[in-house]
Amino acid sequence: MGKAMTRMTVPDFVCAKASRRKIVMLTAYDYVGAKVAEAGHVDAILVGDSLGMTVQGHATTLPVTLEQMIYHTNAVCQGAPNSFVICDMPFGTYTNADAALQNSI
Repeated sequence: MGKAMTRMTVPDFVCAKASRRKIVMLTAYDYVGAKVAEAGHVDAILVGDSLGMTVQGHATTLPVTLEQMIYHTNAVCQGAPNSFVICDMPFGTYTNADAALQNSI
């Protein structure tokens, strides 16, 4: 068995920044990519709206919807249950503070 992994927390990231410690973050869009990232003991996994280009074949990130981001983030969380996962908010989901808060929930 590999070494046990402890999930990073927001205070851990604050401490890392304060001490200028570099962190390791990889992007994953699916279960398999998340499994690989977690096996590498990264500090965090990003589910980026860049999936619009890398997974869906669009020219930009603009067509990516919040529902698609949620779908991919759920897959990543299934593949990396012990990792700190960050999900991009796609264009248009944070037009004001209320919308940003509601959509981030």
